[in-house]
Amino acid sequence: MDFFLLWEQVLDYINKNDSQYYQMFSYNVFPTSMTDTTLVITPNKPYLVRWINGVYREKLEQIVSRIAGKPMKVEVAPPPDSTAPSPQMPVPPAQKEAAAPSPAPAVPLPEDEEPLPTPVPQPLPETPATDPFPKEVAPPDFSNLKPKTADQVTLPDIRNYESLHEPSLFDTLGTTVETKKNFQPNPVNEEYTFETFVHGNCNEIAYQAAYAVAQTATNPNQADQKMNPLFIYGPSGLGKTHLLHAICNYIHTYKPSLSVLFVSSETFTNELIDAIQNHTMPKFRAKYRNLDFLLIDDVQFFGSKDSTKMEIFNTFNELFDKKKYIIMTSDRTPSDIDKLEDRLQSRFSSGLVAPISPPDYEICCIILQKRAEKMGITLPKDVVDYIASHINTNVRELEGAFNKLVTFSHIKKEPITLSFAREALKDQIPIESGQELTVDFIIDTVCKYYGVKKEKLLGNGRPKRIVIPRQIAMYLCRNELHESYPTLRDCFKRKDHSTVLYACERVENDMAKDPQTRAAVEAIKKLLRNR
Repeated sequence: MDFFLLWEQVLDYINKNDSQYYQMFSYNVFPTSMTDTTLVITPNKPYLVRWINGVYREKLEQIVSRIAGKPMKVEVAPPPDSTAPSPQMPVPPAQKEAAAPSPAPAVPLPEDEEPLPTPVPQPLPETPATDPFPKEVAPPDFSNLKPKTADQVTLPDIRNYESLHEPSLFDTLGTTVETKKNFQPNPVNEEYTFETFVHGNCNEIAYQAAYAVAQTATNPNQADQKMNPLFIYGPSGLGKTHLLHAICNYIHTYKPSLSVLFVSSETFTNELIDAIQNHTMPKFRAKYRNLDFLLIDDVQFFGSKDSTKMEIFNTFNELFDKKKYIIMTSDRTPSDIDKLEDRLQSRFSSGLVAPISPPDYEICCIILQKRAEKMGITLPKDVVDYIASHINTNVRELEGAFNKLVTFSHIKKEPITLSFAREALKDQIPIESGQELTVDFIIDTVCKYYGVKKEKLLGNGRPKRIVIPRQIAMYLCRNELHESYPTLRDCFKRKDHSTVLYACERVENDMAKDPQTRAAVEAIKKLLRNR
C-alpha cells in the first residue's frame, strides 16, 4: 500500500475516534517513508516529536497495524531543520520568578514510564499566535506542560513561524477562513459570453449543453445529471475555452454566491506538486473538493502526468457524489487520450461528450461581421467572402486575420477593399499566380473535362450526360469554395437550394460506391490545382 494512501486512512480514523488530535496530525505531521515493517512520520515542529513519542505513538502503531493488516512500527523522525539541543543558557531571574507560580501540569511527557495502551486524550500543545518573548529568552510556557529549561527543549525558529503556521482552532476569530469562497486562479475573460459565441451546426450540441449546465446555477431543480460531467472536445481554436469562460460569466452574473473554479490542467498539476512539496494537501483538497462548479481546460495533458491521476480521480468522485458539476475540454475524446487510465476514461465519458467541429463558410462570415459591427468597421461583402472562403478551419486564425487587416488599415489609413485585403493577408492567404478559383472557373473546367457547353450545364435539360457534370460542378463549388447553398442556387440558376444540397449528397454517395465517379472528381480537382 502506498504510504500516502495509508496516512490518509490513519487521518480518517483519528478524525472519527480522536477528533481532538486531528487538526494537529493533519496540518503538522506528514509521512516521509515506509518499509515492510515501519512507517516513518515527521512533524514540522520539533517539540511534537517528544509529544507523539510520549503520548500517542503506541496508539498510532495500533491504528497503522490495523489498516495495513500486519504488525507495523511507527518511527517519529525530527524535522530536517531541527538541530541538536542547544547549550544551556542562563535563565534570567525575572523568568524564574514568572515560572514559579505556573499551574501544575496535567500530564507530563513520559520518559521513564511505559505508555498506556490507550492514552487518555490530552490537550494539544498550543502554538501561540504571536510570540511575545525575544529570541534569546527561555522557551515559552505551555500551560499543560512542565516548565523546562533551555537545554531540555529545542525551540522552533521564530523566523519561520509565518511559513509553518496553518489555520487551527486556536486562531482568533478575525483570522478564521470561510469554508466556501469563490476561487478564481485563472482569469476569466468577461467578453467571452454565450451572447458573443457564434453557434451553428458545427458546435450546436456543445453550445446548448454548456448553456444548460450554466442555467442549473439558477434553476437547480432542472439539473440534468446525464450532462454531468460535460466533456467538450475538438481541435484547437474552435471555441471550447470560450464556452468555459461563458459558463463562469453566466454564474458570476446570475448566481455569484456559488463557488466556481476555472483552471487549466497545467495549473491543477502545478498546484498539486506545490502542495505535496510544502505539505499543504489539506488546503489543496479543500480548494478543489468544496466547489459547485469545477471547469478544467485541456485535460488531454493528464494522460502523461502520473502524479495527477490519483488526485483528479478522487476529486472527480467526491464532486460527482455531491452532485456538483464538472466541465472539461480536450482536443480529443476520452478514449483517445494517451496513457489515460481506464477508470478515468470511463468517468470522463459517463456524462455528455459533445463535439465541436471546424466552422463552415456561413459561420465564418457571421463571426467576421459581428467583429466588424462591434468595432464599428464597415467590412465589404467581397472581403468577408474572401477571408471566410480561405480561412475556415480555425476561429483563432480567422480572428487573427481580421485583427491584422484592421490594424494595417489603421496604420496605412486606407479603406478596406478586396485588393487591400489580399495584400495585407498575403502571408496567411498566399496570392495565387494562376487563375483565381471561382464558381465560373470551376464550371468552365468541368464543362471542358466532360465536353459539354456551359449553357447546357446551366440550363434545365436533364439528360444524364448533362446532369452528372452539373452535379459534380455543384459539389466542387461547395467543397472547394465553401459557398452557401443559396449562393450556388443563384450561380447555377436553380429555383431551390435543395437541388444543390441533393447534388452534393448524390456525388458523395457515388464517390463512395463508384470508382469512375471518384476518379473523375479527383482528375478535375487536379486540373483546378494546376490552373
